Amino acid sequence: MACASLAVLASGGLDSAVLLGESALSGRPVAPIYVRAGLVWERDELLALRRFVAALGRPEVLPLRVLALPMADLLDGHWSVTGRAVPGWNAPLASNYIPGRNLTLLAKASLLCVQSGITELAMAQLKANPFPDARPRFLLAFERALLAATGFHLRLLTPYRSLDKAAVIRRGRHLPLGLTLSCARPRGLVHCGRCTKCAERSQAFKNAGVADPTRYRCRLP
Repeated sequence: MACASLAVLASGGLDSAVLLGESALSGRPVAPIYVRAGLVWERDELLALRRFVAALGRPEVLPLRVLALPMADLLDGHWSVTGRAVPGWNAPLASNYIPGRNLTLLAKASLLCVQSGITELAMAQLKANPFPDARPRFLLAFERALLAATGFHLRLLTPYRSLDKAAVIRRGRHLPLGLTLSCARPRGLVHCGRCTKCAERSQAFKNAGVADPTRYRCRLP
């Protein structure tokens, strides 16, 4: 990751893909980081992310780094690792909670940044995110803890904190959004059309007034 001062936690989903694309279009070298945790959709997410980066065709996007921090032993029985009882179309956003998700992502990605001398790490958190490890005070505390542990000051950037998903779609409508993936039960790049993530994605395209390029196996109203 030589020459980059900015990294983006990239999942292959809409929000982080737009963040990665906008970062690249700024002309600044950017290092995308994906962290494997053992969740059921990760193989398909990585496929989506690699295809999205290839379609961008931007030299500013440095080679993807894929890290691993297995969490299946702590998430035993959770729908994110079993694929069973996945929150459905009408489930509340809070049902998507995966315990300590941002904490674990940051723990691994931030140490890569320290090793590589990357001084800023961006995350695509939206204003609707209700989870405790997405709050500004947690992120500030994480910055301070990392500084105390390593002597390295890493800034955590959340430029979409005041936005909803529809606003992010409007910002990224010029990007290949059809290659992004936001689904708990995908098959390749095809969304299930029944989970909470698919519902949120579908509604966001409607709210944005942008044609939805997503392929769904089926889709509830």
